[in-house]
Amino acid sequence: MYNEIRGSDVDRNWRTIFFHNYARPRACFTMWLALWGRLPTKDRLYKIKILTDGLCSFCGNSESIQHLFFTCSYTAQIWQRILTWLGYKRNSGDWTKESNWLSMESKKKGWRRILLRMAAIESVYQLWQARNALCFDQTVPSQDMLQHIQTAVILRAQTKKCLKNHVQQANLEIR
Repeated sequence: MYNEIRGSDVDRNWRTIFFHNYARPRACFTMWLALWGRLPTKDRLYKIKILTDGLCSFCGNSESIQHLFFTCSYTAQIWQRILTWLGYKRNSGDWTKESNWLSMESKKKGWRRILLRMAAIESVYQLWQARNALCFDQTVPSQDMLQHIQTAVILRAQTKKCLKNHVQQANLEIR
């Protein structure tokens, strides 16, 4: 009966990214909007005739959610450095590939997976903030964006009893 009432909506496997995630609430909300495809990227704004161009503020290619997170040369470099910092050795892909990978990794247990979920959400949030600053305020994003993400993850993780010792033992430092 429940399934009939609910309908045949596609199961959102990315919801596991939010389980036991200690990232900032505003960052979680930004990630939630991104996963639903509701962030006002330039391609979406261009369709409703709000902006005149649809170009990525970081690299000049066409900006979409697929491009902006993890495919753009600027954002891909930051995401790759975050993955290396957390001890993951893999090449990043586009938004769909990375969100599916994050969903599969989030189902696994362990403190490193919790940090990965936090880092992914904080990365999307920081990149979105930098994009907005560049797009609307014409301010260049700071060179230490990686440090901002790492600081947010470490500070939030150190407040949690289950993560504090692991962060210290793994020597996760801001680089």
